[in-house]
Amino acid sequence: MTTEASLEAPVIPPLDESNFIDVDLFSQEMKANPIPRFLEWAKRPPFYVMINGRPNAVICRHQQVKWAFSDYETINGAPQPGSGADMFDYFNGLPILTDLSPPEHTRMRRLIQPGFTPRQVQKYEEGVNELVDQMIAKVEPQGGFDMISEFAAPLMYQLLLGYVLALPREDWHIFTTLNDSLELVATVPEGAPKPQAYMDAYNAAYGYCERLIEKRRSEPSRDDLIGGIIAAHDVEGSLSTEELFSSLIQLFTGGLGTVIATLGLCSLRLCRHPDQLKLLQKDPSLINSAIEECLRVDSLGNFRHRFVVKDCVVDGVPLYRGMVVHISMGASNYDPDFFPDPGKFDITRNPKDISTFGHATHFCIGNVLARKVLRRVIGKLVERFPNFRLEDPEATVGYGGMPTERFPLEVRLRID
Repeated sequence: MTTEASLEAPVIPPLDESNFIDVDLFSQEMKANPIPRFLEWAKRPPFYVMINGRPNAVICRHQQVKWAFSDYETINGAPQPGSGADMFDYFNGLPILTDLSPPEHTRMRRLIQPGFTPRQVQKYEEGVNELVDQMIAKVEPQGGFDMISEFAAPLMYQLLLGYVLALPREDWHIFTTLNDSLELVATVPEGAPKPQAYMDAYNAAYGYCERLIEKRRSEPSRDDLIGGIIAAHDVEGSLSTEELFSSLIQLFTGGLGTVIATLGLCSLRLCRHPDQLKLLQKDPSLINSAIEECLRVDSLGNFRHRFVVKDCVVDGVPLYRGMVVHISMGASNYDPDFFPDPGKFDITRNPKDISTFGHATHFCIGNVLARKVLRRVIGKLVERFPNFRLEDPEATVGYGGMPTERFPLEVRLRID
């Protein structure tokens, strides 16, 4: 929004106190086991929570989540004055694809999309399969491994940074360090400087992009993702300088943590349901349905923040301009009107229209590649190792990542 009204810090009128829920949306409890709450919230209208002394709203029903992702005139990603949303400024003020609305979103997405279309991802298949086989060969002699640090992370670094983007291996650490530091943004009080570790990582990534841009400008033009993004700024003038740097940084960090964490979540879910794991081992053709059910039950993102830019009423609940809204992709996947018996993990369900990757124009640009990697890794592991299991089924799993994410820090598995 660019109207004069949107520049004024709004006053939130008194809210119905009976519609507040006392819950920490970003707690370890919500990351570790949100399902009991999701089962309840997916059946009710939006509600309010207090975050940093301000009332925020939470939207959980499936149809309302889809609406919130697509009605940009009412709810969008543009921060509103006085909303207290510093904790979500992960890229130091750069315009981020997930927060933009059309037409700005359309323009920036069009530049990145060509690298992740179904046709392009099909070209990556041989590379994906080869990398997965290499990782399996590496961990097999050990008899066990940590899915996060010893399998998923090195796999995704090689796939995205090395294979898809062709960055030199010695430069990968610049973007893996920035990716790992994003969660630090949420640890500082409102208005305080961002943590030095984060700023060091951000400045290193920004500086790398500066040097890369100058290098590519001095070379013959190349018809690749990076070349297309730079040309959109230099030749077509369709990208601002800010958008140029934002596009490159998002390209180099997007998907690193999400697929890593989701491989951990899928492994946990299957191993904690041995009947479903055995069913998949007995019938490998269920792999597509199994992955979709894992994605439904364990959405990496519990929530996606947005801002109310126009007063509205949703299912009888008033939302006011300036409020932060937390759209719950996780809870949406438990709406019984769309997913019967939603608390049951059933790999034969083959759920459709899950919210895990978002909706409408904010449907994850890398979902095709992510699904391909998930199917290949999980499919090969459960087929190759009949005793695929958790090293310690009783071990407590710690969770990190950004406040709204469920990023398992360690998932130790046995395959012997």
